[in-house]
Amino acid sequence: MHCNGSCKKYKATSTSVDGGRYELGQKRCPECELFINWEGLWCPCCGRLLRTKPRAKRVRNRKNTSFN
Repeated sequence: MHCNGSCKKYKATSTSVDGGRYELGQKRCPECELFINWEGLWCPCCGRLLRTKPRAKRVRNRKNTSFN
């Protein structure tokens, strides 16, 4: 499947809040290559599984320590 552009209406805006986009509830689509505000697990545009947690170890560690 490929991006058909309908995900642009769900595009999330970047914020300067410490903690990152995932903590704000934003999800990333690897196919469309953007963060979106969407409640489901699958991209509304291309049907790919959305990423809900960071891949970078540095960011994951920061997220885990913020809960303690």
